[in-house]
Amino acid sequence: RQLSPPLQSQSALQHRTKTPHITIHRTSKMTEVHVAIYDLSNGMAKGLSAQFLGPQHAIDIIPHTAIVAFGKEYFFGQGIEWCHPQEFRMTRGIHPIDIQSLGHTSCSQSEFEAWCRMQGQNGRFSATSYDLLQRNCNNFTEEAAREGLRLGRGIPSWILEVPQRFLSSPMGSMIRPMLEQMQLTNSAPTNVSHQMNDAQSYTPSATPAVAAAAATNPWADIPETPPAPKE
Repeated sequence: RQLSPPLQSQSALQHRTKTPHITIHRTSKMTEVHVAIYDLSNGMAKGLSAQFLGPQHAIDIIPHTAIVAFGKEYFFGQGIEWCHPQEFRMTRGIHPIDIQSLGHTSCSQSEFEAWCRMQGQNGRFSATSYDLLQRNCNNFTEEAAREGLRLGRGIPSWILEVPQRFLSSPMGSMIRPMLEQMQLTNSAPTNVSHQMNDAQSYTPSATPAVAAAAATNPWADIPETPPAPKE
């Protein structure tokens, strides 16, 4: 005959069976990061670049990129700037042609903005270090994604290749000295100069500064169709 276990032991056994094992996982808050891609030529590069640079060196857009995270848009122009995502678009009369997700970061807003300030202080991305062809807004977006936000991917590689594609053309080689000379008196020609540290206080303006956008468009003074040859 099988004997029942003592009542005290049976109660303890039931207690051990019904009490689940609880494991506490501590996870940091993750923030999704996007890259906003603009075409500073407003579509004109695709139609005209083959004509002026040659078919092998043609570019579809003149890209400007920015990091979008923490409810702000971060970009490099006259130093590293950040503002409400609508400010750049409303004041320049230009909107992204594409917005891509770069993944999620555990980096906090204060950590990332401290990294941005450090890049300005050490001269890496200061107002005077801007170079249209070698250290521009797209170079900043790439390094901000990989280093500042510690993401595993940066911006599309073809964007970073646009300057070299331009310079490798006969026209690019000819006008490079002119572009470099322009930077001596016109730093950061592709970005706004106004900086806002508090994105929450921004109220977009109703009238975009279209003229300012045209001033940064290197194709603006080129006619859409070449003049007919004189007979």
